[in-house]
Amino acid sequence: MIDETEIRVAYDQVHRATVNLETATTLELKARAELEGKKAELLNLGVIDGKNAETREGQLRERLADHHAVLTQVQEQVAQARLNLTLAQLGVDRCKTLLRLYEVRPVQPDPAALYQP
Repeated sequence: MIDETEIRVAYDQVHRATVNLETATTLELKARAELEGKKAELLNLGVIDGKNAETREGQLRERLADHHAVLTQVQEQVAQARLNLTLAQLGVDRCKTLLRLYEVRPVQPDPAALYQP
């Protein structure tokens, strides 16, 4: 049997997961912007001297390995936050489904439970 507490917990989990996803997404955008800014800075300073795009990209990756690592880490956080939100939404959907089921087929009390001392 589902109760009000279970429903509140399910919606609270969705709320927390949504906030966590927003936070992780913001961190990803900042990390990506910082990486792109550093790339532009290195290119403008003439530090990157590759003759073709592949060479320049390789040089940028090598020089900005720490920034790429940070971006990868926050992308993993975003993926985990999305998964957590999906799982939390499944919990809410479960509650909704159970409530609909109870509307159609009310839960019958267990006769044995009525005679417990």
